[in-house]
Amino acid sequence: MILQRIFRLEFGYQLRQVSTWLYMLVVAVLAFLFLMGNFIHDAREGYFLLNGPIVLATCTVLCCVFWLLIGGAVAGHAAARDVQSRMYSLTYTAPASKAAYLGGRFLAAFSLNALLLMAIPAGLLLTIYLAGIEAELLVPFEAASYLGPYVYLVLPNAFFATAIQFSLATLSRSALASYGGGVLLFSTAYLVAQFVYEGMNMPELATLIDPIGFTPVMDMLEVWTPIDKNSRQLGLEGMLLVNRFLWLGISLGLLLFTYFRFTFTHPSPGKQERNKVQVAPPVPPLEALRWETRAALPKVQGLFGLQAQVYQVGYLSWKSFLQLARSRSGLLLLAIIAGISCLVLPNNMKHLGVPMLPNTGYLLSFITAALTQAGTSWLVIMLLTIFWAGELVWREREAGLGDMAGVTPVPEWVLFLSKFVGLSLLLVVWTALLMAAGLLAELSMGGARPELGLYLKTLFGLQLVDALLFALLALVVHVLVHQKWVGHLAMLLVYGFITQAPSLGVEHKLLIFGADTGWSYSDMRGFEPHLGPWLWFKGYWLAWALLLGVAATLLWVRGRETGTGARLRLARKRFSATTALVAGVGAGLLLVTGGFIFYNTHVLTDYTSASEAAAWQARYEQRYSKYRGLPQPRLAKTSLQVELYPRQQAAEIQGTYLLVNRHGAALDSIHIHTAAGVITDFLHLDRTAVPVISDKEFGYYTYVLQEPLQPGDSLQLSFRLQFSGQGFSNKGANASVVANGTYFRNYHWLPALGYQTTLELKEAAARQAHGLAARPKIPLLWDVSARQELFWDHKTAFEAIIGTDEDQLAVVPGTLQQAWKKEGRAYYRYATDAPIQNEWAVFSARYAVHKAQWQDVAIQLIHHPGHSAHLERTASSIAASLDYYSSQFGPYPYNHISFVEHPGPGSGLHASAINVSYLEGFSYLRPEADERNLDFAFAVAAHEVAHQWWGNQLLYAHVEGAGLLTESLSWYSAFGVVEETFGQEHLQRLLAVMRTAYQTPQSRADVPLLRAHSAYHTYRKGPFALYALSEYIGRDQVNGALRHLLRKHAAKTGDLPTSLDLYQELQRVTPDSLQYLLHDLFEANTFWDLAASQVRARPAQAGTWEVTLQVQASKMAVDSMGTETPLLLNDWIEIGIYGPAEEGAKPLYLRKHRITSGKQSITVLVPEKPASAGIDPRHLMIDWKLTDNTDAVVLGN
Repeated sequence: MILQRIFRLEFGYQLRQVSTWLYMLVVAVLAFLFLMGNFIHDAREGYFLLNGPIVLATCTVLCCVFWLLIGGAVAGHAAARDVQSRMYSLTYTAPASKAAYLGGRFLAAFSLNALLLMAIPAGLLLTIYLAGIEAELLVPFEAASYLGPYVYLVLPNAFFATAIQFSLATLSRSALASYGGGVLLFSTAYLVAQFVYEGMNMPELATLIDPIGFTPVMDMLEVWTPIDKNSRQLGLEGMLLVNRFLWLGISLGLLLFTYFRFTFTHPSPGKQERNKVQVAPPVPPLEALRWETRAALPKVQGLFGLQAQVYQVGYLSWKSFLQLARSRSGLLLLAIIAGISCLVLPNNMKHLGVPMLPNTGYLLSFITAALTQAGTSWLVIMLLTIFWAGELVWREREAGLGDMAGVTPVPEWVLFLSKFVGLSLLLVVWTALLMAAGLLAELSMGGARPELGLYLKTLFGLQLVDALLFALLALVVHVLVHQKWVGHLAMLLVYGFITQAPSLGVEHKLLIFGADTGWSYSDMRGFEPHLGPWLWFKGYWLAWALLLGVAATLLWVRGRETGTGARLRLARKRFSATTALVAGVGAGLLLVTGGFIFYNTHVLTDYTSASEAAAWQARYEQRYSKYRGLPQPRLAKTSLQVELYPRQQAAEIQGTYLLVNRHGAALDSIHIHTAAGVITDFLHLDRTAVPVISDKEFGYYTYVLQEPLQPGDSLQLSFRLQFSGQGFSNKGANASVVANGTYFRNYHWLPALGYQTTLELKEAAARQAHGLAARPKIPLLWDVSARQELFWDHKTAFEAIIGTDEDQLAVVPGTLQQAWKKEGRAYYRYATDAPIQNEWAVFSARYAVHKAQWQDVAIQLIHHPGHSAHLERTASSIAASLDYYSSQFGPYPYNHISFVEHPGPGSGLHASAINVSYLEGFSYLRPEADERNLDFAFAVAAHEVAHQWWGNQLLYAHVEGAGLLTESLSWYSAFGVVEETFGQEHLQRLLAVMRTAYQTPQSRADVPLLRAHSAYHTYRKGPFALYALSEYIGRDQVNGALRHLLRKHAAKTGDLPTSLDLYQELQRVTPDSLQYLLHDLFEANTFWDLAASQVRARPAQAGTWEVTLQVQASKMAVDSMGTETPLLLNDWIEIGIYGPAEEGAKPLYLRKHRITSGKQSITVLVPEKPASAGIDPRHLMIDWKLTDNTDAVVLGN
């Protein structure tokens, strides 16, 4: 049978190729890297076992995603090798039908890909049993754990990808089209995960259209319980089944289309080539070719000097640019990508769904990315660059002109440089298109004055440099690797190393091509202090670029001598004086820049790798943990003299601590910890003491007092420290003190007392590796020893004199007592009117101050002069919060409160006593443009003010459930402010927005809320539980419990409160009839499953309406391993009936009914015509599925 013969020939031919086995090896290595790099750490932390079915399935789908970038060669060669080898004249006339010809080659390519991808389960199996993984991290071997993902994920993916790649290559008669098909599938999977799933928050659609199955598998990894992850086999069910059938249909349809479009005809020229075809002039008669006299021929003198070579570079560069620009992957594709970017940018420029102001600097953070950044949105540009480089290097040889080009009088450096310049021109055009997209997006958002200069500096001065370096590297790799597809593979591996080097143990940026310390831009500090280190690193990589260019020139292939030995012999002959000069310049620049970088990263600053840092932490704990919990005096007063030198990036601090023995026994020793990153050159106690330990490596100093410090007695610790911003580390320049926008926190620099538990290793795997005893990441809720105050929890009086540049305002906690200027410097004296928590910050910048007042409390918004968009909104939120919290929880203890802006990426806020710091991004929020009709910025400000009570007045033990006493209480309190200010309807919109997934889909398996510590629990589940309780027992009852908790613990020293103390207060005010609800919300991990259906309404007497709805209800408890225990439901749950949406969907009926397990019918009367009804319509209960609680009303009997 002809089909079988074609199949055997194609399969055998490709199986004999070295590249096929190389692809298989790469896939097996990827399986090893993904398993060991992404999952071994979490397995050691106890999240799952390493060879659990879902872990193996996730590794499998990750390998499939990256296989798309290297597997196109198989289908491409099968489909187009006859055309590219010019054998089609023979094969097209062979006695084979179209079905046999295409079918045999497609089946061979699919079978080969299926065989190649067997390297995934093989690589995983070898890794698990030969890599020395601890036995306790593994479950017993199950073949289904390896075969299931192969059958349900790998084989369908191999079929989809082969079908698409084969079809594209067949129809275009080009093997490279299959590479484009792989990139297309890769980009589709990436865009689905990034934009459809995360950006648009449409997980079901993302699961459906993901061609590789990446989204559904990652969703399972997040949602499945620990028991499921370790035992549940992957099944072809639900949306995954629909996904597989959808892409199977698409693939079959594309194959049918290819079958009908393909013909056994000679490849026709493209449109441009057809336009160039001209009719040849008629051949003149023989007599016309005879000359009676000799013609005078012009004298032609060859020019081979520098001028000609410069002309050649220009001409060939333009030709190279046109080749790329006019291709299918050229300008048109780039314009489409830029256009899509322009459309999606306004939607992406949001924070928690709140639109942002059209600020140029902030927008640029969305369209720029470092070369070393993994998962960048511009990954497709990197892949295209690799593709373009291969096209340029192989252009002449693939056109059959390699021999002719090889004998032309053009130097090798001209050939290489012209291709680099041509590729660079295309990247310049891409940068211009990206700039245009950014400008248009900014204008569409209402930007009145885009900063054109900032666009040029950022995109052409910074971003383009990375693109050009990467382009040169891609060209060099393709020159050195004399096989196009292997060159693509090699460059993909190089790019993978560049982005994943730290996870592979290579951390120093001198060893990662194109790496730098990063840059960032802010309106306050511009590009400083990051631009200097960035320039040094780019100079270093420019030197490497010169040397790599020289190597590529010397090893450039001309003619048919392509062996390594022949190329090296030619390289020695090509090595001229000019080559030596260029190489010498590159080497010299490399030594200068590399030496300067090494001096900064190893001499002026300390270089510490991740493994060295972990070893340092382990040694610290091994050496000094014996002093953990040793009683130390409490900080009672802090006095500082701070001198800031922003332009010199330096600071000096002299200070004293007043330390008081609050313990019941005398203290005979003082243990002091000094911070890294500053020079603490003076420590002095005002009592006679003998230094016993002076350990500079760990900053640990111990003094034995000659006379023990008796209970109630005090002593003073004086200290002096210096900070210098000279030099930069491997992580970049220290931005604590800068020309405009100084910001640092006290625990970064100032001495502390006692052993610092925060310096201990937390990860279980790291502790085990360094021989440390296992312990939970966070102390257990009932760990009494962990309830002791840390040094940074102490309440202290505070005073400071702070000096800075004359044109700047310096800010620290306290009331400004005095301001003066002296010798060209500005000085400010601050003092607090009540003790504050020993956790505060120092600010200095050219600030503007917006002032407001609430009763006798001054409100200050200290901000960058240009950031004034919503100052009034923030001030009104602060005033409303102070009013509400003071009335509900107790008086605000200080005479003023400040919100202080500081530079940095992001939009976050942090509340210390008196001063709330916020990043510049918060000032870009534009809540008035929020289509949800929600003032989220107001709520966020209210949340931060609440921390003046929860986290500053009420301190908390650093144990499980700690977030419940800070973030949960603060958000619950903010709900009250929002309701008091805007009303119940606005609050419900806020709650609806906050109910969306906070980070990723959460598994039901978890500890109860009293012990929880994740962001999801502290920022979402905790506030919702408190709000639900307040809706059942009354807000006054809950607030009364919180007020009593605060009074009981605010002034208490020693043991700090935990979530159990909060729970006791809530138990005290909860009626016996609702104690079950309190237990379900806090003490157990409880879920309700509530659904409404068959909602009918009919007119009743006196204009009322009778509404009947069927409800289905159940309740379960889920433990931390995912074991679900059904509970008997006999709870009070709200039933709600609502009017039409166009009339505001006002509630017509909202009361609690006693609901039992199972299906039941409820009938109520409402005064107006209803539109919708449901059970628990406000989602007070923790329901896993929120969409089925309500249903539309059907009118009639």
